[in-house]
Amino acid sequence: MNNNFLIYGEDEFLIKNNIKKIINSKNKENTSVIYYDMSEVTIEEVLEELNTFDLFDNDKIVICEKSIFLTGEGKKDVYNVDILLEYLSKASNNNVLIITNSNIDERRKIVKDIKKYCNVIKCDKLKDYEIEDYILKRFQKVGYRIDTNSVNLIFDRVGNDLTTINNEIKKLVMYKLDSKLITEEDVLKLVPKRVDDNIFDLIDAVVENDKRKIFELYEGLTNYYGEEPTKIIVMISNQFRLMLQCKILNNNGMGEKEIADYLKIHPYRIKLSLQKSKSIKKEELERYLVDLANLDINIKSGKTNKNIGLELFFLNM
Repeated sequence: MNNNFLIYGEDEFLIKNNIKKIINSKNKENTSVIYYDMSEVTIEEVLEELNTFDLFDNDKIVICEKSIFLTGEGKKDVYNVDILLEYLSKASNNNVLIITNSNIDERRKIVKDIKKYCNVIKCDKLKDYEIEDYILKRFQKVGYRIDTNSVNLIFDRVGNDLTTINNEIKKLVMYKLDSKLITEEDVLKLVPKRVDDNIFDLIDAVVENDKRKIFELYEGLTNYYGEEPTKIIVMISNQFRLMLQCKILNNNGMGEKEIADYLKIHPYRIKLSLQKSKSIKKEELERYLVDLANLDINIKSGKTNKNIGLELFFLNM
Protein backbone atom coordinates (compact mmCIF):
# COMPACT_ATOMS: atom_id res chain seq x y z
CA MET A 1 0.00 0.00 0.00
CA ASN A 2 1.00 3.66 -0.35
CA ASN A 3 2.38 5.94 2.37
CA ASN A 4 -0.83 7.93 2.90
CA PHE A 5 -2.96 7.20 5.97
CA LEU A 6 -6.34 8.41 7.22
CA ILE A 7 -6.88 7.57 10.91
CA TYR A 8 -10.06 8.67 12.66
CA GLY A 9 -12.47 7.73 15.45
CA GLU A 10 -13.55 8.47 19.01
CA ASP A 11 -10.77 6.57 20.76
CA GLU A 12 -7.75 8.85 21.10
CA PHE A 13 -5.61 6.05 22.55
CA LEU A 14 -6.17 3.81 19.51
CA ILE A 15 -5.42 6.69 17.15
CA LYS A 16 -2.11 7.44 18.91
CA ASN A 17 -1.28 3.73 19.07
CA ASN A 18 -1.81 3.31 15.32
CA ILE A 19 0.31 6.38 14.60
CA LYS A 20 3.07 4.90 16.78
CA LYS A 21 2.88 1.60 14.87
CA ILE A 22 3.20 3.39 11.52
CA ILE A 23 6.15 5.46 12.77
CA ASN A 24 7.89 2.31 14.06
CA SER A 25 7.29 0.42 10.81
CA LYS A 26 8.36 3.27 8.52
CA ASN A 27 11.03 4.84 10.67
CA LYS A 28 14.59 4.52 9.40
CA GLU A 29 17.73 6.13 10.71
CA ASN A 30 17.39 9.94 10.72
CA THR A 31 13.74 9.91 9.64
CA SER A 32 12.04 13.17 10.66
CA VAL A 33 8.65 13.00 12.43
CA ILE A 34 6.75 16.29 12.10
CA TYR A 35 3.39 17.17 13.67
CA TYR A 36 0.95 19.81 12.38
CA ASP A 37 -2.18 21.14 14.10
CA MET A 38 -4.55 21.60 11.14
CA SER A 39 -6.74 23.98 13.11
CA GLU A 40 -3.83 26.43 12.97
CA VAL A 41 -2.02 25.76 9.67
CA THR A 42 -3.02 25.42 6.02
CA ILE A 43 -2.77 22.43 3.70
CA GLU A 44 -0.26 24.40 1.62
CA GLU A 45 2.15 24.53 4.56
CA VAL A 46 1.93 20.78 5.04
CA LEU A 47 2.50 20.04 1.37
CA GLU A 48 5.42 22.44 1.25
CA GLU A 49 7.02 20.38 4.02
CA LEU A 50 6.36 17.12 2.19
CA ASN A 51 7.71 18.43 -1.12
CA THR A 52 10.75 20.24 0.25
CA PHE A 53 14.06 18.44 -0.31
CA ASP A 54 15.84 17.57 2.92
CA LEU A 55 19.50 18.64 3.08
CA PHE A 56 20.51 15.24 4.51
CA ASP A 57 18.15 13.28 2.26
CA ASN A 58 16.04 12.20 5.25
CA ASP A 59 12.57 10.73 4.82
CA LYS A 60 9.70 12.50 6.60
CA ILE A 61 6.65 11.32 8.51
CA VAL A 62 4.18 14.19 8.56
CA ILE A 63 1.21 13.89 10.93
CA CYS A 64 -1.77 16.20 10.49
CA GLU A 65 -3.77 16.36 13.72
CA LYS A 66 -7.17 18.04 14.22
CA SER A 67 -7.92 17.81 10.48
CA ILE A 68 -11.16 19.74 10.80
CA PHE A 69 -11.56 20.06 7.03
CA LEU A 70 -12.78 16.43 7.16
CA THR A 71 -15.85 17.57 9.13
CA GLY A 72 -16.82 20.56 7.00
CA GLU A 73 -15.65 23.10 9.58
CA GLY A 74 -12.90 24.44 7.35
CA LYS A 75 -13.78 26.85 4.54
CA LYS A 76 -12.62 25.87 1.08
CA ASP A 77 -10.56 29.06 0.67
CA VAL A 78 -8.73 28.28 3.93
CA TYR A 79 -8.32 24.56 3.41
CA ASN A 80 -7.44 23.96 -0.23
CA VAL A 81 -8.51 20.32 -0.47
CA ASP A 82 -7.95 20.18 -4.23
CA ILE A 83 -4.17 20.44 -3.90
CA LEU A 84 -4.25 17.84 -1.14
CA LEU A 85 -6.06 15.41 -3.43
CA GLU A 86 -3.59 16.16 -6.19
CA TYR A 87 -0.70 15.32 -3.85
CA LEU A 88 -2.37 12.12 -2.61
CA SER A 89 -3.08 10.89 -6.13
CA LYS A 90 0.55 11.38 -7.25
CA ALA A 91 2.57 10.81 -4.07
CA SER A 92 5.33 8.36 -4.89
CA ASN A 93 8.25 9.32 -2.63
CA ASN A 94 9.19 7.75 0.69
CA ASN A 95 7.56 10.46 2.80
CA VAL A 96 4.61 9.37 4.93
CA LEU A 97 1.47 11.50 5.39
CA ILE A 98 -0.92 10.68 8.26
CA ILE A 99 -4.22 12.60 8.45
CA THR A 100 -6.14 12.26 11.72
CA ASN A 101 -9.27 13.56 13.40
CA SER A 102 -11.73 12.38 16.04
CA ASN A 103 -14.57 12.38 13.54
CA ILE A 104 -15.21 12.80 9.82
CA ASP A 105 -18.25 13.61 7.70
CA GLU A 106 -18.65 10.49 5.57
CA ARG A 107 -21.03 12.36 3.24
CA ARG A 108 -18.44 14.91 2.11
CA LYS A 109 -16.83 14.42 -1.28
CA ILE A 110 -13.38 15.30 0.09
CA VAL A 111 -13.66 12.45 2.62
CA LYS A 112 -14.70 9.95 -0.03
CA ASP A 113 -11.86 11.09 -2.29
CA ILE A 114 -9.24 10.99 0.45
CA LYS A 115 -10.30 7.44 1.32
CA LYS A 116 -9.48 6.39 -2.27
CA TYR A 117 -5.84 7.38 -1.85
CA CYS A 118 -5.24 6.46 1.79
CA ASN A 119 -4.93 3.43 4.01
CA VAL A 120 -8.00 3.97 6.23
CA ILE A 121 -7.94 3.04 9.94
CA LYS A 122 -11.09 3.60 12.01
CA CYS A 123 -10.61 3.76 15.79
CA ASP A 124 -13.98 3.34 17.49
CA LYS A 125 -14.21 3.02 21.25
CA LEU A 126 -14.42 -0.58 22.41
CA LYS A 127 -17.85 -1.74 23.52
CA ASP A 128 -18.30 -2.50 27.21
CA TYR A 129 -18.40 -6.23 26.55
CA GLU A 130 -15.06 -6.07 24.69
CA ILE A 131 -13.18 -4.37 27.53
CA GLU A 132 -12.82 -7.47 29.73
CA ASP A 133 -11.06 -9.38 26.95
CA TYR A 134 -8.83 -6.38 26.20
CA ILE A 135 -7.70 -6.04 29.84
CA LEU A 136 -7.08 -9.79 30.17
CA LYS A 137 -4.97 -9.91 26.99
CA ARG A 138 -2.90 -6.88 28.04
CA PHE A 139 -1.88 -8.67 31.23
CA GLN A 140 -1.29 -11.98 29.44
CA LYS A 141 0.92 -10.24 26.89
CA VAL A 142 3.39 -9.27 29.63
CA GLY A 143 3.18 -12.67 31.36
CA TYR A 144 0.88 -11.73 34.26
CA ARG A 145 -2.01 -13.71 35.75
CA ILE A 146 -5.33 -12.11 36.71
CA ASP A 147 -8.75 -13.62 37.45
CA THR A 148 -12.12 -12.56 36.02
CA ASN A 149 -13.26 -10.79 39.19
CA SER A 150 -10.15 -8.60 39.21
CA VAL A 151 -10.61 -7.79 35.51
CA ASN A 152 -14.24 -6.82 36.17
CA LEU A 153 -13.18 -4.67 39.11
CA ILE A 154 -10.70 -2.76 36.91
CA PHE A 155 -13.45 -2.14 34.35
CA ASP A 156 -15.89 -1.10 37.05
CA ARG A 157 -13.43 1.45 38.42
CA VAL A 158 -11.99 2.74 35.15
CA GLY A 159 -14.66 2.28 32.46
CA ASN A 160 -13.84 1.94 28.75
CA ASP A 161 -11.28 4.73 28.45
CA LEU A 162 -8.28 2.87 26.99
CA THR A 163 -5.81 5.58 27.94
CA THR A 164 -6.79 5.32 31.61
CA ILE A 165 -7.02 1.51 31.44
CA ASN A 166 -3.49 1.21 30.08
CA ASN A 167 -2.13 3.65 32.67
CA GLU A 168 -3.70 1.58 35.46
CA ILE A 169 -2.39 -1.68 33.93
CA LYS A 170 1.15 -0.23 33.87
CA LYS A 171 0.77 0.78 37.51
CA LEU A 172 -0.39 -2.73 38.52
CA VAL A 173 2.38 -4.37 36.48
CA MET A 174 5.05 -2.29 38.20
CA TYR A 175 3.51 -3.00 41.62
CA LYS A 176 3.56 -6.80 41.15
CA LEU A 177 6.88 -7.25 39.33
CA ASP A 178 7.91 -10.13 41.61
CA SER A 179 4.83 -12.38 41.67
CA LYS A 180 3.23 -11.31 38.35
CA LEU A 181 -0.18 -12.07 39.91
CA ILE A 182 -2.88 -9.38 40.08
CA THR A 183 -5.56 -9.79 42.76
CA GLU A 184 -8.73 -7.90 43.68
CA GLU A 185 -6.88 -6.53 46.70
CA ASP A 186 -4.24 -5.03 44.35
CA VAL A 187 -6.92 -3.38 42.21
CA LEU A 188 -8.73 -1.94 45.24
CA LYS A 189 -5.45 -0.59 46.58
CA LEU A 190 -4.07 0.99 43.39
CA VAL A 191 -6.93 1.77 41.01
CA PRO A 192 -8.93 4.82 42.17
CA LYS A 193 -12.69 5.02 41.89
CA ARG A 194 -13.95 6.90 38.87
CA VAL A 195 -16.79 9.40 38.95
CA ASP A 196 -19.25 6.72 37.81
CA ASP A 197 -18.53 4.74 40.96
CA ASN A 198 -19.68 7.71 43.01
CA ILE A 199 -22.77 7.89 40.81
CA PHE A 200 -23.48 4.24 41.70
CA ASP A 201 -23.07 5.14 45.38
CA LEU A 202 -25.39 8.10 44.85
CA ILE A 203 -27.98 5.83 43.23
CA ASP A 204 -27.73 3.49 46.23
CA ALA A 205 -28.35 6.42 48.56
CA VAL A 206 -31.35 7.48 46.44
CA VAL A 207 -32.80 3.94 46.51
CA GLU A 208 -32.31 3.85 50.30
CA ASN A 209 -33.72 7.41 50.57
CA ASP A 210 -30.67 8.36 52.65
CA LYS A 211 -30.76 12.15 52.30
CA ARG A 212 -27.60 12.74 54.34
CA LYS A 213 -25.57 10.38 52.15
CA ILE A 214 -27.14 11.78 48.96
CA PHE A 215 -25.98 15.31 49.70
CA GLU A 216 -22.61 14.14 50.99
CA LEU A 217 -21.93 12.32 47.70
CA TYR A 218 -23.38 15.16 45.63
CA GLU A 219 -21.09 17.66 47.36
CA GLY A 220 -18.11 15.38 46.67
CA LEU A 221 -19.00 15.13 42.98
CA THR A 222 -19.35 18.89 42.55
CA ASN A 223 -16.60 20.15 44.88
CA TYR A 224 -13.96 17.40 44.71
CA TYR A 225 -14.42 16.08 41.16
CA GLY A 226 -15.65 19.39 39.75
CA GLU A 227 -18.63 17.79 38.02
CA GLU A 228 -21.36 20.07 36.70
CA PRO A 229 -24.92 19.42 38.01
CA THR A 230 -26.08 19.08 34.40
CA LYS A 231 -23.59 16.25 33.81
CA ILE A 232 -24.65 14.58 37.07
CA ILE A 233 -28.25 14.71 35.83
CA VAL A 234 -27.22 12.91 32.64
CA MET A 235 -25.23 10.25 34.52
CA ILE A 236 -28.03 9.61 37.02
CA SER A 237 -30.58 9.44 34.20
CA ASN A 238 -28.43 6.95 32.28
CA GLN A 239 -28.18 4.72 35.33
CA PHE A 240 -31.90 4.91 36.09
CA ARG A 241 -32.62 4.11 32.42
CA LEU A 242 -30.35 1.07 32.52
CA MET A 243 -31.96 -0.11 35.76
CA LEU A 244 -35.40 0.27 34.17
CA GLN A 245 -34.34 -1.65 31.05
CA CYS A 246 -32.83 -4.43 33.16
CA LYS A 247 -35.94 -4.65 35.32
CA ILE A 248 -38.29 -4.89 32.33
CA LEU A 249 -36.16 -7.44 30.47
CA ASN A 250 -35.62 -9.50 33.63
CA ASN A 251 -39.38 -9.52 34.31
CA ASN A 252 -39.82 -10.82 30.76
CA GLY A 253 -37.64 -13.83 31.55
CA MET A 254 -34.18 -12.67 30.47
CA GLY A 255 -31.14 -13.53 32.58
CA GLU A 256 -28.01 -11.42 33.16
CA LYS A 257 -26.09 -12.78 30.17
CA GLU A 258 -29.06 -12.43 27.80
CA ILE A 259 -29.63 -8.83 28.92
CA ALA A 260 -25.92 -8.02 28.49
CA ASP A 261 -25.94 -9.49 24.97
CA TYR A 262 -29.20 -7.73 24.07
CA LEU A 263 -28.12 -4.29 25.36
CA LYS A 264 -24.46 -4.82 24.34
CA ILE A 265 -23.31 -3.69 27.80
CA HIS A 266 -20.65 -5.30 29.99
CA PRO A 267 -22.15 -8.13 32.12
CA TYR A 268 -20.76 -6.64 35.33
CA ARG A 269 -22.72 -3.42 34.82
CA ILE A 270 -25.85 -5.47 34.12
CA LYS A 271 -25.32 -7.46 37.31
CA LEU A 272 -25.02 -4.28 39.41
CA SER A 273 -28.02 -2.64 37.72
CA LEU A 274 -30.20 -5.72 38.28
CA GLN A 275 -29.22 -5.79 41.95
CA LYS A 276 -30.10 -2.13 42.42
CA SER A 277 -33.35 -2.35 40.42
CA LYS A 278 -34.76 -4.95 42.83
CA SER A 279 -35.01 -2.29 45.56
CA ILE A 280 -37.02 0.19 43.53
CA LYS A 281 -40.37 -0.02 41.75
CA LYS A 282 -40.68 0.31 37.98
CA GLU A 283 -43.08 3.25 38.41
CA GLU A 284 -40.58 5.10 40.59
CA LEU A 285 -37.81 4.68 38.01
CA GLU A 286 -40.13 6.01 35.30
CA ARG A 287 -41.08 9.01 37.47
CA TYR A 288 -37.44 9.81 38.24
CA LEU A 289 -36.58 9.74 34.53
CA VAL A 290 -39.45 12.10 33.67
CA ASP A 291 -38.56 14.47 36.53
CA LEU A 292 -34.88 14.54 35.50
CA ALA A 293 -35.78 15.15 31.86
CA ASN A 294 -38.00 18.09 32.84
CA LEU A 295 -35.30 19.42 35.16
CA ASP A 296 -32.74 19.27 32.35
CA ILE A 297 -35.08 21.20 30.03
CA ASN A 298 -35.80 23.84 32.69
CA ILE A 299 -32.09 24.34 33.45
CA LYS A 300 -31.16 24.69 29.77
CA SER A 301 -34.03 27.12 29.15
CA GLY A 302 -32.99 29.26 32.14
CA LYS A 303 -36.13 28.58 34.18
CA THR A 304 -34.28 26.76 36.98
CA ASN A 305 -30.92 27.26 38.68
CA LYS A 306 -28.84 24.11 38.01
CA ASN A 307 -27.63 23.69 41.62
CA ILE A 308 -30.92 24.46 43.34
CA GLY A 309 -32.88 22.39 40.80
CA LEU A 310 -30.93 19.17 41.40
CA GLU A 311 -30.93 19.67 45.17
CA LEU A 312 -34.72 20.07 45.10
CA PHE A 313 -34.99 16.88 43.03
CA PHE A 314 -33.10 14.99 45.73
CA LEU A 315 -35.21 16.52 48.51
CA ASN A 316 -38.51 15.69 46.78
CA MET A 317 -37.71 12.06 45.96
